[in-house]
Amino acid sequence: MQAALIFAAMQMKMNTSTLLLVDDQSMMLDGIESLLATMDEVKVLGRCTNGKDAVAQAELLRPDLVLMDVNMPGMDGIEATKRLLKVSPDSKVLILSMYGHKEFVLEVMEAGACGYLLKNAGKLELMEALHIVATGGKYVARELAAVIANGDRFKDRRGETRYGALSKREVDIVRLILQERTSQEIAESLFLSSETVETHRRNIMHKLDVRNTAGLVKYAMERGWGNNNESTNR
Repeated sequence: MQAALIFAAMQMKMNTSTLLLVDDQSMMLDGIESLLATMDEVKVLGRCTNGKDAVAQAELLRPDLVLMDVNMPGMDGIEATKRLLKVSPDSKVLILSMYGHKEFVLEVMEAGACGYLLKNAGKLELMEALHIVATGGKYVARELAAVIANGDRFKDRRGETRYGALSKREVDIVRLILQERTSQEIAESLFLSSETVETHRRNIMHKLDVRNTAGLVKYAMERGWGNNNESTNR
């Protein structure tokens, strides 16, 4: 009963917001669009299946809200968020992902997104997140809030003041690791010394808060980097 009252209150208070949907799975787009079609508070302006198109559509349509997936080929949702906000700075991005990886959330918020919602969220939580973001707030999925409150536990080790996303060079190294290249092979491919590659690997582990190569590969696969498309940071 209380949930129904909260939902009704949000319906009355939330003005209609325009929305751009971004997900590489058409079935997911169909499901979300069908759900939002029953809500007068949100009007879907368009839908995209990759980050590059999302940036172009946002520049053209200037949506109030963007509901964006993380794992997409070519340009993932984090890089797309950065670029989208440059061409449509008034848009507010809410990430909708199946992954609850702390590093995703930290990097997403650093990229300028206003929220992070898991794909197992119900209708009420989706509406709550959209309402909070549309009215200028920030939203993090309930399951992740306690973890994210602690931030990056290694942040103070080197006097860092913000979350350190991977550089283009580091992303290139991760992609080569996914191809099962050795440090020597990576060094030859990128015209670096083996020692420099090993230093990059340690820094990548530090930034992503993973303990071994398996953890690094898991993170990279969840980001959608296990393909031969362009580097996400280009």
